[in-house]
Amino acid sequence: MSIYQNLCHLRQLLLSFMDFEPFSQAVCRLPELSASLLSNLKPPRVRSQALLKMDCQGLVARLVMDFVLLTTAVEVAGRWREMAERLIKVSRQQMEAYEAPHRDKNGVVDSEAMWKPAYDFLVTWAAQIGDSYRDVIQELHMGLDKMKNPITKRWKHLTGTLILVNCLDVLRSSAFSPATQDDYAI
Repeated sequence: MSIYQNLCHLRQLLLSFMDFEPFSQAVCRLPELSASLLSNLKPPRVRSQALLKMDCQGLVARLVMDFVLLTTAVEVAGRWREMAERLIKVSRQQMEAYEAPHRDKNGVVDSEAMWKPAYDFLVTWAAQIGDSYRDVIQELHMGLDKMKNPITKRWKHLTGTLILVNCLDVLRSSAFSPATQDDYAI
């Protein structure tokens, strides 16, 4: 199976979630699809371009936003409370509620598991911001910049992602262009 066929199959699978196909049926097909995709791995740029060529800009944007939220949660982990305070005013009770499902028998959140309440918070916060992935990433970047010893000074990935999402329309239009890749300076 070519990467294009695999991506078409993945798109069909993702669209099936929107058609309210029972979750268990879709999950049963994921290992087969994943194995097929992993055997034909291409660089992320090629995969993103293929998704854009399939006119899946929304999927690319969603994948980028989910990646940003997850990597930010892992990056800030132990400092997630400070991040939450910089993004929105969060009460102590709300912070405790985010940590509650991740506590062990002794009522403590393991330091290696601190990314989990951070991720839960970021997903909830992003949903409150709205549907604009650009706004979510921009607000996240500004909030992280407000932290003491901001991670954005040493962690340039978020800035690069912000540039990417602001150029997504241009990338999408160039994906349909017959020009060669050598014409673009990346």
